Amino acid sequence: MSKIAYSYCRASSDPKKQKNSIDVQKCVIENFARMHGYEIRDTYIEYASGGNDSREQFNACLERCIKEDAIMITLRIDRMSRSLSVFKKIQNHIHRLRFCELGNQEASLLTLSVLLGVAHQERINTSARVKATYKMLKEKNPDQAWGNPNMATDVQPLGEATRVRNATAFNTKIKMICEDFRNAGYCTLNDLAVKLNQVGLTTRRGSSFNSKNLQRILSYGS
Repeated sequence: MSKIAYSYCRASSDPKKQKNSIDVQKCVIENFARMHGYEIRDTYIEYASGGNDSREQFNACLERCIKEDAIMITLRIDRMSRSLSVFKKIQNHIHRLRFCELGNQEASLLTLSVLLGVAHQERINTSARVKATYKMLKEKNPDQAWGNPNMATDVQPLGEATRVRNATAFNTKIKMICEDFRNAGYCTLNDLAVKLNQVGLTTRRGSSFNSKNLQRILSYGS
């Protein structure tokens, strides 16, 4: 008998900036649910900062799980929250939470606190990096309202590092999804590309998958 569950997906930026994020989360969560016998009744989606504990969809999903004695499934802990203060909301309901990255088990209080702490610190670090960059650029040229003559040496390396991190994260998710498809019997590159397109996923540039671009993704980092 299937266990009732609701899924929660979050991205920090709007759909134009993170087009694939929610689709990847949904796909991984749906595969997780099938593997472990959960029936997902509904999916809650929002674009909001993980540091905001007042997120409408997050709170609605948690409240519904409490009301219906259901499980809340999220891809990773940092998708649920990047705030240590969220403990006030979840401390009595940890047994209802499942995170795909941790497998089908209740997260221990220690694991949850450590990973929430890491997510919280990452949010602080990101904010600090952005503020420091703006401050540095402003100090170098207080009168410059737009642009930077040292763009190539000051800003572009930061952008390249971010691009590499985002590419690595996206490619890792696609590899995980393809592995699930292979376990279901779809083994060729063409079969995998078709399945990815069928579930509504696109490449990071918004294109459909084919055997060539999928091969590049699957070979990334090898």
